[in-house]
Amino acid sequence: MAKAILLLNLGTPAEPTPKGLRKFYKYFFSDPYVFDFNAIGRWILRNLIILPFRAPRVAKDYASIWMEEGSPLKVYADRMQHSVQELFDQSGEEVIVVNGMAYSEPFIWDVMQELERRKVSDLLVLPMFPQYSTATTASAFNQVEIAVAKWQEKPNLVFINDLFQEPAFIRAWSIVITKYLQQDQIDHVVFSYHGVPEKTIKKSDKENVCQFGDCCNSITSANRYCYRAQCVQTTEAIVRALGWDEGRYSVAFQSRFGPLPWLQPYLDEHLKALLDNGKKRIAVVSPSFISDCLETLFEIGKEYREEFIEAGGESFELVPNLNDEQAWFNSVFEIASAYLPQGATN
Repeated sequence: MAKAILLLNLGTPAEPTPKGLRKFYKYFFSDPYVFDFNAIGRWILRNLIILPFRAPRVAKDYASIWMEEGSPLKVYADRMQHSVQELFDQSGEEVIVVNGMAYSEPFIWDVMQELERRKVSDLLVLPMFPQYSTATTASAFNQVEIAVAKWQEKPNLVFINDLFQEPAFIRAWSIVITKYLQQDQIDHVVFSYHGVPEKTIKKSDKENVCQFGDCCNSITSANRYCYRAQCVQTTEAIVRALGWDEGRYSVAFQSRFGPLPWLQPYLDEHLKALLDNGKKRIAVVSPSFISDCLETLFEIGKEYREEFIEAGGESFELVPNLNDEQAWFNSVFEIASAYLPQGATN
């Protein structure tokens, strides 16, 4: 019998081409957790809009960020898996470390079949989504649960719901920000998080406490799994670790899609407001991602940067993500070691 750690991620196109994007989008835009409306509407969106029109356009964007080894998300995920595996090997504890992707290879269901074949009895599921969201965490967990239900011998299963309160996660970000950010050369730092529709937050608000405002100033039992609250508290934990004063930073949300209202402030509008207030030298940090990807390198690093500079900004710095920083790999090993199930004694 064996122990294993499954590092979960959404996935990425296998190649920066219309064909690669269409294959990826076929899975992504079929997920009811991500697109919470009727199946017919999802079919129309996917087959009549996304696959014929969005895929060719976005393929060009992916090509601009492609690394020699492949997609940045996949490259960094593989480096993490190898590094964390090495750390466990060096520790003397026999643990299998694997990657699983929701919408691309290695698919979660294929990886779960392999873990069953290898007779895994204790499985830790560690998502690479720092903040809990039904569109990411719950969706990936659901795939794991469906796969486990088919096992002949069910494993001792432990899920880590989020990372935003993990000291090791916050420490890794504080190290990376300190390493890359030249504080004397900027006026303001924006912590940008991937947005979600407001209705997604309200649907998960079982206690009816959501006001999209001060209710996120602390984590309570009522908002423990509120994505917006977790984003706000991620920022607060990082700036406490860095010793920053209030006023040097702010929070915004990016990547909105479609006509529905999403979490605010929107990053593009927020950057304009900062310019109006004389903040012309900006840095952006993106702690809802653990590795750089299309949303950071292209959306923020190119599109938002160009808009900011054209509107009168003097400098726009994108702080690199955790990527393949050894401090981050050490943090993942630390978190995984703390939560790894211990068989029947757990």
